[in-house]
Amino acid sequence: MKKSCKRGIIAVILAAAIIIAAAIIAAIPSCGSRIDFSAQFYFVCYKSADDAHSASSISSTVQSYGGAGYIIKLGSNYHVAVACYYSREDAESVMLSLADDGLSCQVIEAYAGGYDIPRRLSGQKSNISGALATLSQLGSLFYETANGLDGGTLTNAAAVSVLGNARAVLNAAMSENEGNALYSEINYLLALVDDLDPAYVYAREVRALQIAVCDCLLNVNFS
Repeated sequence: MKKSCKRGIIAVILAAAIIIAAAIIAAIPSCGSRIDFSAQFYFVCYKSADDAHSASSISSTVQSYGGAGYIIKLGSNYHVAVACYYSREDAESVMLSLADDGLSCQVIEAYAGGYDIPRRLSGQKSNISGALATLSQLGSLFYETANGLDGGTLTNAAAVSVLGNARAVLNAAMSENEGNALYSEINYLLALVDDLDPAYVYAREVRALQIAVCDCLLNVNFS
């Protein structure tokens, strides 16, 4: 599910940069009850269903095409996501390519942001802001890593190293957000990382991690 013109990445260096950036962002003071964060996603989705169980029954079809097959909640529906992109142009290009291969998909745009936190969490606002920014960067890193694996510009060893760094980042973010909704969300992401084979990782698995991060950003509820 790569863009053919995507350049290779130095994934391990980027992963280390996320750790540094997370520490800086978390240290920035913030005021008020609204989190200043936003992100735009473009999901290439195969089919939708009213519940996650129905959607999961067709997940393997997407995976057979090399897609993530991750079930994401968008609004009131559940969708089988092939991949997630950060521009409509990239998403539509892949959608057309999949159609040529016999997989009919649609592009769904989703927006994350506008988080209001209750007064009881006002003391954790900096931690929450830092974690959201870190998760956004981690999703981008998973995206680049999957592209690198698909394009042959990234070795499996480097991808495994990225997952190790991601685990450290997630553990740090979880420890800083005990007592708010991000704690359980990050714990779930850690479980997904830990479920992967520590010796070999596939591009579609990393794409699923990216979409899981996006799912968290879209659906986390602090109320």
